[in-house]
Amino acid sequence: MEVHKLANSNVSVLKPKQINNSKNTGRSSYVQKIHRRRLAAIGIVFALVICVLGFQIISAHQAYSKTVGNIEVSQAKLSKQKATKHDLKIEKSQLNNKSYLEKYIREKYMYSKPGEQIYNLPDSANTFQK
Repeated sequence: MEVHKLANSNVSVLKPKQINNSKNTGRSSYVQKIHRRRLAAIGIVFALVICVLGFQIISAHQAYSKTVGNIEVSQAKLSKQKATKHDLKIEKSQLNNKSYLEKYIREKYMYSKPGEQIYNLPDSANTFQK
């Protein structure tokens, strides 16, 4: 800094020294190169971190979706098994009824009472339609 006195005044003005451009241009270009390299290195590290975190998020989302799908399939199987269990409970309670048990045995195992004649008629669903 250079000090200059104003004419007819007690006030002095500070002015920066003029820099020799020949010395500083080499140094400033070197500093700019270093800053660019550091900025590029920081950018590359930041990009790598973003890629790794993005991959982790995507893989976690895929695992979550797969788990949700498995849960839905398991719930469907569970509801089907509950329906089957309910039907079997009803059938068990009906097997305690003597008339239902006789009917079931006749249909399932083709039994008949003594002196009874059985006729098999085709069902309307089993006939061939033209």
